[in-house]
Amino acid sequence: MWLSYCSFALLVWLPGILHANEPPQVCSAPKLEKGYTVPMKDSYQQNEKITYACENGYKPAVEGWWAESICGNGRWSPQPLCIENSSCIPPTVINEKYEENSKPWYENGGRKRIQCNEGYDHRNYVATALCVNGNWTVVPVCEKSKAACTEPPKIPYAVIINREYQEVFPVSSEVTYQCKDDYVTEEGAKNKTIVCVSGNWTEIPTCIYSPESNKDNKKPAFVPVENCGELPVVKNGVVDQSENLALRVRCQEFYKLDGPEKVVCYSNNKWSEVPVCKANFCSVDTAAYKDLEPDGVKYIINGYEKELKCKDIFLYENHRVARCKNGKATVSKCCNRLQIYTGC
Repeated sequence: MWLSYCSFALLVWLPGILHANEPPQVCSAPKLEKGYTVPMKDSYQQNEKITYACENGYKPAVEGWWAESICGNGRWSPQPLCIENSSCIPPTVINEKYEENSKPWYENGGRKRIQCNEGYDHRNYVATALCVNGNWTVVPVCEKSKAACTEPPKIPYAVIINREYQEVFPVSSEVTYQCKDDYVTEEGAKNKTIVCVSGNWTEIPTCIYSPESNKDNKKPAFVPVENCGELPVVKNGVVDQSENLALRVRCQEFYKLDGPEKVVCYSNNKWSEVPVCKANFCSVDTAAYKDLEPDGVKYIINGYEKELKCKDIFLYENHRVARCKNGKATVSKCCNRLQIYTGC
């Protein structure tokens, strides 16, 4: 009985070992109608490459007038193929849904229906491309659906645990935030799930410091904000007491929030972490530029730009363009609007 079992195991194991030790299969010379390959041989080794082109009136079934193909385990990838010049290879459409068995090319007059990824819709309801004399006409565009959401916002002291990163989330998508150790949501939980509804996420959580949250799995004791006395003051910000158990902090224009948006009152009558409002702008003093109309100091939000009018010494009205990036302002020379649009 033991001998029979060993013999059976050997029969199962031996073919796998032999197969693993087999050398890679060679590739036969491709049958390429209306074309020619370089180098031309009877067979090709693993990972060997060929280049091919097509006769007049024909082209490779890939982009360009010549193409390459590589031998891999007895097969060419991609398979060398010449098609008529009037035919089309599939159009490239950003955010198109990948189809494993899609056609490698389309005849003149052929149509291809484009399927968009989840969260994207066809612009102007155009979903089909038409091949006309080797070119696609009216190629569909996949744009973000109005009902989809952009990436959920980053909040301090939390990560998203149930979804990989993506730029667009289809309607009804759910993502779950989890607060780091010693932090909880304003409801006293570690996790909070939000949903994409009509292009917007439902209420975004705030993770609040609470050292009691990891002791015996007890929820932290939050009490009404009145118990903490005077409201905290946030320079360049506004503290809104719209809830019984939390304050909401908003920053004034040209400032951004650094820290949790919500502040709660602990059972020991002390406030949780209070955020600050950091400068989010650049300033440009027009008096520092002799060719600018004097107009005082101009403020620009980080990531934006503003036109500053130059003195009227040119035939056309001219401006300098001030750009704010990472808190630093750069100012162009005086240019007219056409020059600005073309990269002044």
